[in-house]
Amino acid sequence: MLAPLVVKTWAPRGCIPLHRHRQGRRDKISVISGISLSPKRHHLGLYYLLFYDNIAQEEVCVFLRELLRQLRGPVIVLLDNSSTHQGEPLQKLLGQHPRLRIEHFPAYAPELNPDEGVWSLNITT
Repeated sequence: MLAPLVVKTWAPRGCIPLHRHRQGRRDKISVISGISLSPKRHHLGLYYLLFYDNIAQEEVCVFLRELLRQLRGPVIVLLDNSSTHQGEPLQKLLGQHPRLRIEHFPAYAPELNPDEGVWSLNITT
């Protein structure tokens, strides 16, 4: 795992934020991410966490803990039905953080998940 820091990206309006990262000799970096919407100002934010290995239930919990550190007030997280988004570690986290609430998307509905589009952009530099 890379440093456990959730990152919020910033870019001028209308410009795609780019995050350059040197991964060294690794063949793969896994990313978990989320989009936030501020309740008062209605501004969008993108948070993400990079891992060198595959993301499992514990890594999802690491991301959610870091997200809770960054965001104030109640946090509602919408997840797909992946097995990495379910299980005992997540239930334990929910018990420890009453302001965190988890909701799940329908079985297969990537079109309902706005975060799916974040990683499908084709960016040429």
